[in-house]
Amino acid sequence: MGDQEKHLAPGSCHRISAVRWPQRAGRGGHWRVNQRQRKTFLSVSLSHCPLCLSKEKKKKRIIRNYYKELYANKLGNLLEMERFLDTYNLPKLNHEDMENLNRSITETEIQLVIKALPKKKSPGPDGFTAGFYQTFKELTPILPKLFKTTEREGILPNSFDEASITLIPKPEKDAAKKKNYRPISLMNINTKILNKILTNRIQQHIRQIIHPDKVRLIPGLQGWFNICKSINVIHHINKLQKKNHMIISIDAEKAFNKIQYPFMMKTLNKLGIEGTFLNTIKPTYDKPTASIILNGEKLEAFPLRSGTSQGCPLSPLLFNIVQEVLAGAIRQEKEIKGIQIGKEELKLSLFADDMILYLGDPKNSTKILFELMEEFGKGAGYKINTQESTAFLYTGSAEKHG
Repeated sequence: MGDQEKHLAPGSCHRISAVRWPQRAGRGGHWRVNQRQRKTFLSVSLSHCPLCLSKEKKKKRIIRNYYKELYANKLGNLLEMERFLDTYNLPKLNHEDMENLNRSITETEIQLVIKALPKKKSPGPDGFTAGFYQTFKELTPILPKLFKTTEREGILPNSFDEASITLIPKPEKDAAKKKNYRPISLMNINTKILNKILTNRIQQHIRQIIHPDKVRLIPGLQGWFNICKSINVIHHINKLQKKNHMIISIDAEKAFNKIQYPFMMKTLNKLGIEGTFLNTIKPTYDKPTASIILNGEKLEAFPLRSGTSQGCPLSPLLFNIVQEVLAGAIRQEKEIKGIQIGKEELKLSLFADDMILYLGDPKNSTKILFELMEEFGKGAGYKINTQESTAFLYTGSAEKHG
């Protein structure tokens, strides 16, 4: 361990903060640990004195309570949610699209998903990877019967509610702060298979729901599309004789973890998503639980009442759908002025959980914009991370940065 080795005196209290296992193998390969599998140890105590044990218990309690609160239900007024969703127009899938989504899950569909799943992904609480079904193919016919029951009755076995959460440190962030870890959900193998099938189906129609302004996590669209758009907008502003514009880069605070389930379900319903497809999604968000894995130890489970699980294949698409409600509202709000280039008014570009806004008349537009985002946040759980957000103001012939 190099400079991490210490000579410990009896009864001493030494700690290592945010120790990370080596990422490369030595000649014998003994230290080879996959990037996703390596453990991150938060302030690992190296002795067993009573003081250290007391600190360990306190640390576990702090971490568990932090994530329990993060995933807690911060539900607002259901009528407010309905009102916001009714105020703005949302795209809607047609009858033919819904028939495709609502058809029964077939054994062939399941087999294709199992075959495509990577073998070396970390398992969920059940301990099974995709290799289990890939090896014991005779077990596959059990799954269509299980999924048909879910489609018909809207229920799932309790094992579908379980997940383990492993904490991955964010690059170039202070690893001593609990907020600087990304919670990745490890789900049971049957849950992964079902969610991947649902993902494959909704992906066929996602371009009808999500505007081309969104480029990340959408098949066929890439981040550089919006990078080029932003560069073109900046060039356009610089050419103008009279400048009164603003470009804002907005980062959402714990975006994937704070989305409210009722708002998400109501949004899906407004898009015309109903029937067996919605009945299959609902139970996965009905009473889920998760256990934090901290320093190799599984902590007591707690309920998940908000958020889309990072690590679930369906989560990015569900988050995109909820985010599209906000994006659509910004596009439709006439008092939020965009930047006119030719016949097109550009207002925003969306990436993963962040967005770039292009505003004309910033004094009035920003006021309406932040009022709209606050209203959306009350129902959806969305909140701006002000520390990671930046604004560029263009006035006169000079550029000001704030």
